[in-house]
Amino acid sequence: MSDFVLAEGFGNLSNGTHTAGTTREILGEQWSSYALNFAIEDIADGRKWIIWDGTLREINLRAPLPSLTSLRFAFRIIRPTGADVHHAFNFYNAAAGSVCYLRIGTDGKVNFAGTTIAASSTGTIPVDTETHVEVVVSAFSTSADATVTFYLNGVESGVVNNVRTANNAGPLASLGFCTGGGNASRLASGWKYTDFIVHTGSSPLGDTGVFFIEPDADGTDDDFTPSAGADNFAMVDEIGPDEDTTYNESDGTAGHRDSFATAGISGVTVLSVGTLVRARKTDTGAATLLLGAVHGASEDQGSAVGLSEDYLTYVEFFDDVPGGAGWTPAQVSAAELSYEVGA
Repeated sequence: MSDFVLAEGFGNLSNGTHTAGTTREILGEQWSSYALNFAIEDIADGRKWIIWDGTLREINLRAPLPSLTSLRFAFRIIRPTGADVHHAFNFYNAAAGSVCYLRIGTDGKVNFAGTTIAASSTGTIPVDTETHVEVVVSAFSTSADATVTFYLNGVESGVVNNVRTANNAGPLASLGFCTGGGNASRLASGWKYTDFIVHTGSSPLGDTGVFFIEPDADGTDDDFTPSAGADNFAMVDEIGPDEDTTYNESDGTAGHRDSFATAGISGVTVLSVGTLVRARKTDTGAATLLLGAVHGASEDQGSAVGLSEDYLTYVEFFDDVPGGAGWTPAQVSAAELSYEVGA
């Protein structure tokens, strides 16, 4: 079981400007209601900034969370000069009731709130400076008995005990991004975000990023049929999915699998490796995929995920190299990532 619930660096989005009224892929789900403009800016190594402009109002992007009873949430931010209070994230229960939220105050402190502001960081987010933020909440409590801990750039920045951390009872079921409560000033021009991570481990992550590595060669298995040419990897290596333009397809035979090599990585510490695919089924019957990671003669696979008739993005995290302990960059570079038709 992975400690990682969500890891989103937006590396599957193309640079440029999202066109109002079109659908884009955010946080692993398809958001047909995401109809406003936003900019997408390259950082490096498959990471992107999502940049908000001052015309935006409330936007609710819901990412499913597995009924979390505590929260370890990290993100990277650039706070623009002259920004007003910024209501950044809402967390919801299964009934879509707001449980708690995060915001950035006019003083640059990170605020955590249930009904009212329950805790604030001691340090501040400087203006026009890339800053990594992590907030650890011990429990979602409507009584004053929980603890909130803040980290800025991997350094503890305040611990607040005995606070009310929830407006409604949890557990958490979804995350709302950049919800402004209808107040346009709270979504002022120039705020930048990336590297959203939700995890369940016992320690803070520290200054961590989410890097995307596209496939650059076919691996050991190539059972699916490419829509053009002979190289399966070439059908799934674009940044910004092109849906039915290029794809690999199976006739549904259980055990059909594609695996892919990548250019790999170097010079970093690896906390987890995720296999991310975008897929749909083409008939009315049930269809499933299993996402995997292969290293040498060993393989790990996640549980089967059911496919929709619409394209959706699926991800499975592997915190350990198959057959071993934590990943090294060399093992990531030598590994293959796979998807397989379920039974």
